[in-house]
Amino acid sequence: MENEKKTGPESLAGSDPENAFALLIEEHQRLVFAVALRLTASADAAEDITQETFMAAWKHLKDFRGESSLKTWLLRIAANKARSWWRWKKLRNWVGLGRGEGEEDAAAPEDFLPDRPGDRPEQLAIQADLERRVQAAIALLPPRQREVAVLRSQELTMTEIAAALGMAEGTVKAHWFEARRKLEASLGEYL
Repeated sequence: MENEKKTGPESLAGSDPENAFALLIEEHQRLVFAVALRLTASADAAEDITQETFMAAWKHLKDFRGESSLKTWLLRIAANKARSWWRWKKLRNWVGLGRGEGEEDAAAPEDFLPDRPGDRPEQLAIQADLERRVQAAIALLPPRQREVAVLRSQELTMTEIAAALGMAEGTVKAHWFEARRKLEASLGEYL
């Protein structure tokens, strides 16, 4: 595993909080974006959620109590922002404000490609097919199971996921058990 810079709450309260916060963004931006991208399947939405996450973190930094790590605190903010995005998307579709003139809708799971495909064309096709199937399977999960599966795919522990989503660890384990069961049923041929 890479050597990660550790940015804790004590370093943010130091003499230069803006510089420390910039390091926090640098350290966690890719993870927050990856989680938002998995939860929304839209690069545009993921960029917005990532930006909103760090803006909210900066605004509420004084409220961070250190009961969890900064990483799980940021992921909790990102998960909440993704939930809001889904609520607004459902509301817009319900009232007929879905896709407007020239406005792109969220990418369908089948249009989603992996971040770093292999060099060979056949490997690219296999990876793209697998990514589409995984994204489609994740999109079919109920919201809480989807959130747990996405965070688990980012190698978070059950404790970190519980902290990020504000759930009991047992509840997270139950959601993960059900999500994994459904994903295995959907993706059995690839496992």
